[in-house]
Amino acid sequence: MKIRLLIPAFFLILTGSDLPAQNKVWTLDECISRALEYNLQVRQAGLSLEISQVNREQAAASRFPTLDASVRQNFAWSDKQNVTGGYEFEGSNGSTASLNSGLTLFSGFRKQNSVKQASLDYQRALLDAESIRQDIALQVLDNYLQVLYAGELVNNSRNQLTSTGRQLELAGERLNLRIISMADYLQVKAQESAEKLTLANAEKQLLLSRISLMQLLEIPVHDTFAIATPDLSGAGLRPITDDAGLIYEKALEIRPEVKSASLQKKMAGYETDLARGAMLPTLSLSAGLSTSYSSLAEGLKFASQLDHNFSPVAGLTLSMPIFQQKQVKSQISLARISARSAEINEQSTLNQLRKNIETAWATVVAAEKEFQASEEQHRAMTASYEVATERFNQGIISPVDYLFEKTNLINAESKLLQSRYNLIFSYKELEFYQGKPLTL
Repeated sequence: MKIRLLIPAFFLILTGSDLPAQNKVWTLDECISRALEYNLQVRQAGLSLEISQVNREQAAASRFPTLDASVRQNFAWSDKQNVTGGYEFEGSNGSTASLNSGLTLFSGFRKQNSVKQASLDYQRALLDAESIRQDIALQVLDNYLQVLYAGELVNNSRNQLTSTGRQLELAGERLNLRIISMADYLQVKAQESAEKLTLANAEKQLLLSRISLMQLLEIPVHDTFAIATPDLSGAGLRPITDDAGLIYEKALEIRPEVKSASLQKKMAGYETDLARGAMLPTLSLSAGLSTSYSSLAEGLKFASQLDHNFSPVAGLTLSMPIFQQKQVKSQISLARISARSAEINEQSTLNQLRKNIETAWATVVAAEKEFQASEEQHRAMTASYEVATERFNQGIISPVDYLFEKTNLINAESKLLQSRYNLIFSYKELEFYQGKPLTL
């Protein structure tokens, strides 16, 4: 009975320990840090970096000599004729010990080039990992802003619905007083129903945005997930001093994908040198020590045999490739093709970066114009709505005319809200290519 009572309590303790993490309010910096630590793409890039590190260490160690030790014990039996003419099945045993070492003195500079290539590969893996980290951080910022935008959209929809509810009460009183017709009252009622649907869609968008952000952070989806709301009231137009060309020139110096593509081209050059090295001779040095013991050697003890059978050996080996079934020439041709491919890949990376910056810069220009137009429209619609509200309360205009003005204001507020967040993200994306930190 006591065990049955303890088990639920134990699970309550476990679930309760997760409550602080679930009730946590996440800032943008915390979301980015979480994604960089737990995102699977980032973790996979980290493993690729570890593989490059192992390959680099192995390439460096290949320049050192090898050393092998071996010990062997043999047992043999044979049927031998004795002095009486009969046969006896006799056994013997023997022991052998050896120590061997080898060192490649020259191999067409292949080992040196392999070390340089492995070092470049490690640097490339570092840059690739950093590129993925930066891309994930930008995705987190985008999703974070989407949640903020959806949250404000929900709040605006609720405020509009509350306002329409008050207007519906006023319309009901006027209907009872026969100041307005049933058709006018139903127009206000229909507007309330439409705004309820708008609120439902806004809440759906908020839910999906929160789920997308949690999934990007590798957090199990739960209802208590919340993000901090920064003060974006001052977020507006800002001067852009650099054009797309200047931003591109700066990005060439700092963007990791550009440096990675350049290293990839250098690695392809070493691949060609490695293939050419196979055409040159290879000179290697070998040395060894060995000794042995055999039970057939009568009159010599074990230690004495090991001493007399001690045999050092050393040698040089020079090998020259003569005919390799065109394998070396084929490897050289393939390496040259890979080098040209790396050059094209580098140029493609540069072109893609330029296109991304040009698009981001054009997006900023368009977002600024859209934001300015939305602000002007919102000011005009707000003033018109205030006048319409006063005239509607005085019974001068019909509910249909009033609802028309209110619908225009709702659309203007929605466009202004969307244009503000589009402008914020477009600024941040342009700063991203300039190497500036992602903050709100």
